Amino acid sequence: MITLRADLHTHTVSSGHAYSTIKEMAEMAGGKGLELIAMTDHAPAMPGSCQILHFSNLRALPRQIGEVTVLRGVEINVLDRQGKLDMPGGLLERLEWRIASLHENILIPEEGCDYTELYLALAENPRIDMIGHPESPDYPFDVEAVVPVWAARGKVVELNEHHAFDISPRHLENAKRLMAACARCGAFVSVDSDAHTCWRVGDSARAAALLDEIGFPEEQVLNTSARRVMDFIHARRTL
Repeated sequence: MITLRADLHTHTVSSGHAYSTIKEMAEMAGGKGLELIAMTDHAPAMPGSCQILHFSNLRALPRQIGEVTVLRGVEINVLDRQGKLDMPGGLLERLEWRIASLHENILIPEEGCDYTELYLALAENPRIDMIGHPESPDYPFDVEAVVPVWAARGKVVELNEHHAFDISPRHLENAKRLMAACARCGAFVSVDSDAHTCWRVGDSARAAALLDEIGFPEEQVLNTSARRVMDFIHARRTL
């Protein structure tokens, strides 16, 4: 089975509907054998989440908590079908890991709508590192048209344990189809927990098993080591 050493999608109490501090998250991650976590609290448009000052002051965090490297990041909300984000570009430049996600309480799904153009717009934004949980059936898009562009633009495609396995069979079906396209196109993927408590950090065993099941190339799984993650970030920032 693919061994994961980093979790690139986690939330702390600052997200408003999560329940652990970054210290608790990192300590639990270290106890599970992880080398790195990204602290990606929800950006301000999410009801109850923290405001801009939280993200502008993330430099106050230590780089290491115990044996675990902590990346300063954010889960950005996509606000409209043109790909507008709820974080200023200058601040995004200073953050180390930037996920862009569609959330149904912010970008309300429209019945019969196709979101291919939106996902293509996100591909062109250099301040986005990863596309968060894109398997949602609420936001359908042309996988064969979009995934090659994500791969060409260096976007990581997330396989989110919670979204793929805990919501509906349609999410899982879409996740399998999406991962197969990523394998064909050479796109990096990250297998993440989306943990909202420290007890769930690093819990991605079902998603890792799915990749094994479809024969996904391990060299395209970004979070198999902290070094691979850091090298990827460094390469993106120096393009």
